[in-house]
Amino acid sequence: MGQPLRPSPLITPKTGPEDPELAETLREGLEQVSPDDVLAIARELAGRRQYLAPLVERIAREVERGELRGWEELTRAVTATARQAETLAQQAARAQACAALPLLLREEQPVEQRLDEFLARCSDLDRRLALELAIGVLHLRAPARYWLWTRWLWDIEHGTGILPLLASSTRALEGRSVGAQYRQLRPLVAMGTELGRNSGLVAHDLADDPELGPFVTDAFLALAYSVCLDGITN
Repeated sequence: MGQPLRPSPLITPKTGPEDPELAETLREGLEQVSPDDVLAIARELAGRRQYLAPLVERIAREVERGELRGWEELTRAVTATARQAETLAQQAARAQACAALPLLLREEQPVEQRLDEFLARCSDLDRRLALELAIGVLHLRAPARYWLWTRWLWDIEHGTGILPLLASSTRALEGRSVGAQYRQLRPLVAMGTELGRNSGLVAHDLADDPELGPFVTDAFLALAYSVCLDGITN
C-alpha cells in the first residue's frame, strides 16, 4: 500500500479550473502575461529540443557500445539547477542512469513499466531527480507522446505542484506506482491546455500543433505555476 499523500498547499477545496478563487488568482496574474510570452517560451523550448533530441539518440547508442559522450550536456538540459546536473554527472549516478537508459527507450514496453524499472535501477539517486531525468529524456525524444513531469507539476514526495491545483485534489494522481501516476497525469495536462485556451493565452491552432503544441502547454503550465506560487507567497 502506498504512503499517504500530504495535501498540497496549492489546492483549493472546490472544482479545479472552475473554482472562482483559483480563476481569480490566475486571471489577475495572467493579465501580466501575453500570448507572445507563451509563444516565445514555447519556440525556445522547441528549438532546444531540435538540438538535444539527436543527442539523446546518440547517447543511447553509445551506452550500448560502452561509450559515453555528451552526458553532462544532457543532464544540464533536463535539470532545473546546476547542482542537480552535477549530481547526475557524478560517476556512481551516471553509471546507474546510463545502465538503465536503454531499458527506458524500449518502445515495445508500456511507459509505466519502463519508468518503474528505470527508477528501481537508479535506486541510489533521489527519486524525483531520477524521474525528471527519465521524463526529460522521453519528452525530448517524442514530446507529443511523452508529456512533461517535473516536481513543480507534481512532486511525488511532497504532493505539491500546479496539477493538483487544477484538479483540486491529489486523488487524480494517486497510483500504485510512479509509472501509473505518470499515465494519470495525461488528462490533467490536457486540462492545463484547455485552461490556457480559455485564458486567451494559448491559441487553438498552436495547442494542436504536433511540433510546437507540447511546448506551448509546458510554457503555459510553467507560467500558471509561477502566478499561483507568487499569489500564495505574497
